[in-house]
Amino acid sequence: MPPHLIRRAHEQDSAGIAHLAGKLGYPVLDDVMRLRLRRLLDSPSDVVFVAEAGGKLCGWIHGFLSQLLESDFRVEIGGLIVDDQFHRQGIGRELARHLERWAAEHGAAQVSVRCRTTRPQAHLFYENLGYHQTKTQIVFRKPLT
Repeated sequence: MPPHLIRRAHEQDSAGIAHLAGKLGYPVLDDVMRLRLRRLLDSPSDVVFVAEAGGKLCGWIHGFLSQLLESDFRVEIGGLIVDDQFHRQGIGRELARHLERWAAEHGAAQVSVRCRTTRPQAHLFYENLGYHQTKTQIVFRKPLT
């Protein structure tokens, strides 16, 4: 298992983050990701951690503070990916732990994550970390013009 480093993301990580987002099924141009990442880095309600191994960006996690009227203050995982070639090396688990510590430092009562029904391996990953399925949803979106 090669050594890896978990750290906060920097704007210079945007190309690597974009590459991994594409592997997750969300292709995005590097310039667009740079704008998104800059917005998140400037936000006190968001955090992005990245994993590096051998000088290469191999994973990331985005979390954001969420207060809804019907539920406790929490952090929601906006996305988590580890490059396929780095699976089963504890990187995803360590990224999640970093986010959970950040959540606790910000007074969150829980961490939640939404996961596509078509990703059973991701479901097992989260269950192994102690997450429990609480509901099934259908997501609706409306573009604003």
